[in-house]
Amino acid sequence: MSYWRTDIKPLLDAETGTLFKQAPIRVTLAFPNRYSVGMASLGYQVIYRMFNQEEGVACERAFLPDDVDAFERTGQALPTVESGRDAGDCELFALSVSFELDLTNIIRMLDVAGMRPLRGERSDTDPVVMIGGPFTSSNPYPLTPFADVIIIGDGEQIVPVVSEALRESSTREEFYDLVDGMPGVFLPARHVHEPTWATAPKELLPAYSQIVTPHSELSNMFLVEAQRGCPRPCTFCLARTMYGPNRNNQAQELLDTIPDWVEKVGLVGAALSDFPHTKFVGRTLTDRGIKLGVSSIRADTVDAELAEILKAGGLRTFTVASDAPSERLRRWLKKGITTEDLLKTAHISRDLGFKGIKVYMMIGLGPENDDDITELIEFTRELAKINRVALGISPFVPKRHTPHFADPFGGVQTIEKRLKRIQKELRTTAELRNVSAKWAWVESVIARGGPEVGMAAYSIYRNESIGAWKKALDEVGWRDEFEINTPAISLPPGQYEAREVSAHAEGLAV
Repeated sequence: MSYWRTDIKPLLDAETGTLFKQAPIRVTLAFPNRYSVGMASLGYQVIYRMFNQEEGVACERAFLPDDVDAFERTGQALPTVESGRDAGDCELFALSVSFELDLTNIIRMLDVAGMRPLRGERSDTDPVVMIGGPFTSSNPYPLTPFADVIIIGDGEQIVPVVSEALRESSTREEFYDLVDGMPGVFLPARHVHEPTWATAPKELLPAYSQIVTPHSELSNMFLVEAQRGCPRPCTFCLARTMYGPNRNNQAQELLDTIPDWVEKVGLVGAALSDFPHTKFVGRTLTDRGIKLGVSSIRADTVDAELAEILKAGGLRTFTVASDAPSERLRRWLKKGITTEDLLKTAHISRDLGFKGIKVYMMIGLGPENDDDITELIEFTRELAKINRVALGISPFVPKRHTPHFADPFGGVQTIEKRLKRIQKELRTTAELRNVSAKWAWVESVIARGGPEVGMAAYSIYRNESIGAWKKALDEVGWRDEFEINTPAISLPPGQYEAREVSAHAEGLAV
């Protein structure tokens, strides 16, 4: 029995909105992670729809198998979702990548699709490999050993350009000639520095889902983008840098994208509580009996009316971001959230009957010390007297295109010590979930590294581990002080200046 029929076909049968098309130019749109993760990506779904709207182009999806080792033992070719054709049997193999830690998955996906991962080992008869998504906007340089084309910025502006180039070219070099110099197009075979980013014009917005499925991480949820960009000045975040100037969509524009049969809607935006129509759209949807999910509600803008709408939409736990363990560090990050804002939100959540409040934050910030952790612990105890508290703690990972690019990583040992203290002192007070300090270190290396980091990933993509990463990075010359405090920065080529950035785009709260 084929993998497509036993593993993919049941997923396909559960979808609503799938596009089936045949055309001379075949595009495989791959997501280098599980199906459930990829189908929760709004950008991935938008690009899928746009390629299928292009004349002469048919786009089908592919995902990394849940158990890729077991899949490889079957000897089968990786199939596309829509028809089961070989994913590598196409003119364009496009990957949408959200996370730095999916770097090894990108390489593995090219491999299981029957393609040579290294760009220099592919020939003119192989598909053009194009990589886009949040990862490329954050740092494209580790991808240069693998990609023929790297897309930086909004994909909506790029799909028509790439589609026309596919229609008009018969060789790889002709394709390069047609896309060379376009905003957002980075050609590693020709370019050294990343280009001007692509910014989608307002008429191509809002972004909205094409497919709804119960097998997404956001099960049966239709996503629609309320805003792109962000007006806030937070220094750690890539929202404004990655997504361009703040562009708010009109309330009716959003409502018009939502089909009548939809039962759950997720509003997406970097700072939804700054979006002027959040309450109107939310109330309109909940009055229709639609469940509501939201991303990025800031504690300084929460009021009882907004909280009531979210509760009517089915939200049971109120989610906000502190983003730093102390008031002093929130000011350092220009977050604009005070202790009073967080306390007010906790009181509103309790008064309206929410089951608890979830607070996201980072530790390992540059000026952080033990007093900041003490403040976090004491403040969490204060919050817990108001409502049940869950803390989501992530080590701070400095990113390119932010003022923190040259800041050192906080150090694995330092972060682990602080996490242990938090866990010990709050184990009976709050629910605690944290990201691994060691894997955050790997993310920090990928987020600021160059092609040598890509080659390190290539050497270990079949047997990835922290130890393998340390050894591979040493072999490519990445200087590391892992056991002491921070890895030294190996600057990639390109522009290193700090750019103004803004608010934190959190995960969708449902």
